[in-house]
Amino acid sequence: MDSADIEQEETAQGPGIDLERYFLTLRRYIWLIAAFVVLVAAGAVVYTRRLVPVYEATASVQIEPKLPDLLGTGDMFNVASGNSNTTEYYKQQQLVIGSYTLCQQTVQANDFVPKLLSPEQRAVLTKEDQVDIASRQLKEDLKVKYPVADRIMYVSVRSSDPKFAKDVANAHIATYVNYSKGLLAMNSTEASGALEQEFNQAEQELRKAEEHISTFQAENDMVTVTLEEHQSLVASNILSFTQKLNDARAEQIRLAARLDQMRKASVSEVLSSPMAMMSDSSSSFETLRAQYYAEKTKLIELERDLGPKNSEYATQKQKVDELFKALDGQLKILMQGTQALYQAQSVTVAGLAAEVERYKTEAKALSPKIADFNRLMRDKRGIEDNYNILRTRLSTSQMTGGMSASISNVRPLDPALLPTASVYPSMSKNVAFSSAAALFIAVGFVVLAVFLDRSIKSAGEATQAAKAPVLGVIPGISPNELPLDDDRARDLFVHEHPTSHIAECCRTLRTNIMLSSADNDLKMIVVCSANKSEGKTTSVMYLGTTMAQSNQRVLLIDTDMRRPRLHTSFGASRERGLTNLIMGDDNYDDVIQTTDVPNLFLLPCGPLPPNPVELLMTKRFAAVLTELGQRFDRIILDSPPLPYTDAVVISKLTGGVILIVRAGKTLRDELTRASRTFREVNANVLGVIVNDLDRQGGDAANYYYYSYYGYGDQARDDASKRRSATRAARRASKSSKTNDPDDANIS
Repeated sequence: MDSADIEQEETAQGPGIDLERYFLTLRRYIWLIAAFVVLVAAGAVVYTRRLVPVYEATASVQIEPKLPDLLGTGDMFNVASGNSNTTEYYKQQQLVIGSYTLCQQTVQANDFVPKLLSPEQRAVLTKEDQVDIASRQLKEDLKVKYPVADRIMYVSVRSSDPKFAKDVANAHIATYVNYSKGLLAMNSTEASGALEQEFNQAEQELRKAEEHISTFQAENDMVTVTLEEHQSLVASNILSFTQKLNDARAEQIRLAARLDQMRKASVSEVLSSPMAMMSDSSSSFETLRAQYYAEKTKLIELERDLGPKNSEYATQKQKVDELFKALDGQLKILMQGTQALYQAQSVTVAGLAAEVERYKTEAKALSPKIADFNRLMRDKRGIEDNYNILRTRLSTSQMTGGMSASISNVRPLDPALLPTASVYPSMSKNVAFSSAAALFIAVGFVVLAVFLDRSIKSAGEATQAAKAPVLGVIPGISPNELPLDDDRARDLFVHEHPTSHIAECCRTLRTNIMLSSADNDLKMIVVCSANKSEGKTTSVMYLGTTMAQSNQRVLLIDTDMRRPRLHTSFGASRERGLTNLIMGDDNYDDVIQTTDVPNLFLLPCGPLPPNPVELLMTKRFAAVLTELGQRFDRIILDSPPLPYTDAVVISKLTGGVILIVRAGKTLRDELTRASRTFREVNANVLGVIVNDLDRQGGDAANYYYYSYYGYGDQARDDASKRRSATRAARRASKSSKTNDPDDANIS
């Protein structure tokens, strides 16, 4: 498969979103998320209980748009001044009920200052300031509602004292009723007098506003034409003269072009000059030229018949010369006429341009005048609105002044009752909101952590990243099973603990590798990783140990000529090894070393060369591998990690490549890049080994591998029995000397 096919395949599959990974992570931390939500909900409960409860009392008042017919006219007095203003009237009453003035009257009439202000506040404030601050506080705590157009207003008051909330709501309704009867601070007569004084003042202000507008109109000549009309006229003139200016400029350009062509044509001979064709009055010139040619023809005939010395010939020649001079003069007249037209058109263009600029200047001068006029009109409308309101109120006051003060279009409906339940804080809302927010934050944090974590956590992610199957997993070794930082003990763990979970996983891994290419003999396998410190050498040791346990002669070759480690794990020397064989310095029996694991042999890397890649690309190295292949059943090559190209070079000489992935460390992009690197050279990527999986992490992928292959507590005994039976069968096979290599390969 070439690189183009690989890129096309990866593009078709796309990056995808591993929803299963998110789900498994959420399930893994479900108890932590639940604990966080419960903790936040408990905090919300504690916080809510520490808050001071607030109670709300609501009283209602009914407002009719008409007063009773006390004058005997057979009709009701319309307070709203017409059906069209009824909606506005109720909106106005809603604002009146919640106004600062009514709140101040309620505070003063019922002595609510001690209830609204603390003793410390009253000690440092004057009485006027106390009333002012208390009124402002009441205005904030009081809400006027008009939910539906049913002529009923609702006054709600909130307070930490339920009785005080009830008293304030009822008292404010009473204040509004008194206000509607004209008994706020003065009787009906005093109210009428005050309204009349305000009305007279508003009337004077209205007259002044009208005088200002009249003076402004006289100063700006707006008696016959308004500013809007004047502005429209100026705009129309600008548009009209601009159009004329454009036309005049077009004509000027045309005359300039004609004059230029005439000047160019003036240098040609008079009779052949095309100048006459450029003029609108070329007919006279053509007539004169036709006459010239006729007389010229006659002159030629006289010269042929009579001779040039004849008097009739001389007369005819003089006539022809005069016609020629007339033609030349006619061309000059055409030139002068065209030039005069061009100059006249230029004067016209200048005049039109001046008119356009004059009207533009006039339009600019009109803008501030229009703004001033609009300001004066707005002032007048505001004063006029106030004047109309005062006139209506004065008329109402005068009509009802002599009536009984007990008659009103406003009456209390339902009094406020003592509230028994608080409206704030709401325990259920606070707990629900805090729990939902905590759940959202916790889940979002987990999802974000999973999204930012690009490392491989499961076999499915490894398969998706490498585009190759997972051959098996190697669980991590717990600290109580292995001394800390003991690499040699870690590498020999499978050999020293053949009944452990890890050994069972490695044997399963060995079987999967054998079966992954049943048609091909995987004699030589390269083991590589995307980065260093991902358990590559340890995996080589485990794989070689399990293959050797199946009665196969297995050779481990350390081709990592940069940081070799296989000799350290076996306690061997690397003074002589692979590099010596490649250079031809030693024979095979001298450099191949035995190990503590039966049937497992080691070929160290030998002295470190300065150019490992060049050494591995030699024909001698291929010959060494061929010779070693004849001596051993299986050969596993421990290569340097990528991005070193040593493994890429070796992969061309072997049966396949196995990529080592360290769970929680190897990034998906790194594994994809490593797999692509081998596929680009047509190397056989056998699959992936997921290394260092956490057995205690609760990962569903780990559980799948453990449970599927029988690595549970109950299956451990069964696995031990199977191993015992296998060893007994091997001993019987050895004693009878009937070992079959094919059977050993599949075991």
